[in-house]
Amino acid sequence: MFVTSEINRVPALNVPFGGLPGRGVWSAVQQLLPRDVLILRVSRARSRAVPTIVMLDLPETAATLEQFIEGAVVLRGAAILSTKLAREVEQWTLEPLSEIRVGVTEYEHRGTGKQLLTVTRFTTAAGRTLSVPYALAAKPARGRRLWSAKAPPAARC
Repeated sequence: MFVTSEINRVPALNVPFGGLPGRGVWSAVQQLLPRDVLILRVSRARSRAVPTIVMLDLPETAATLEQFIEGAVVLRGAAILSTKLAREVEQWTLEPLSEIRVGVTEYEHRGTGKQLLTVTRFTTAAGRTLSVPYALAAKPARGRRLWSAKAPPAARC
């Protein structure tokens, strides 16, 4: 959960990616509970301007990432900042992402039945996957790749 102050609200005209309807953007945010935070570098499509850094609560915003599919705003980079199990800054972890897929379906086992869920799947550069469910699904789907990191350049001898 994040707490914001109206003093730090960024005027809608100054938000480079337009923001979400009915939602605000703040220049300063205070985190109350340790958790995972999604860090995105975003910019307008075909723009050479310096990308904007956006920090979002990972579980709460996974469903809203579909807005980046074929939109006027594109992702230029992504990482997950985890403060979950650590109180000291030295124990936080920052994991660069290698891929983000939206609309993927996965089964969840609860009790004796199975539910098919729609998730946003995050894959870290180290190969760890994290799925954040946001809706029930009617049929299986592979989802759409929202973002994929470029392969690092080959080492020269």
